[in-house]
Amino acid sequence: MPTLQEHLDKARHNENYYQSFDLDNTPYLDWVVNGIFYSAVHYVDAYFATNRFHPRDHLRRIVRITEDNNLGRLFYENCYRPIDQHSKAGRYNMRIFTSIEVRQDIIPLLSGVKQHLQQFINIPIP
Repeated sequence: MPTLQEHLDKARHNENYYQSFDLDNTPYLDWVVNGIFYSAVHYVDAYFATNRFHPRDHLRRIVRITEDNNLGRLFYENCYRPIDQHSKAGRYNMRIFTSIEVRQDIIPLLSGVKQHLQQFINIPIP
């Protein structure tokens, strides 16, 4: 099972990926959103790794998020779920994103995930 550090490294790797795009000139904003989502997944999994929980799929992760005392339904509804929904909309519904939407709406959601988790993970999240 991946360690806390391995999840953090993968989350940062995914962030570096989405940050490598010029948001104003790329036709791949759907992939930017997916990179943001998978960054969030690995930040959450890093937190779970500290409790020796390793979700095997997205549904188990969501259930654990909503049941966890440090995360819970508000974290899920306000931070994690919106990123998940944006990512699914791009993957399955061919949603077209704008650079403004990604900058103003979606990237701040990842910042919210990181800010919330930072208080529970001993390694600071940049």
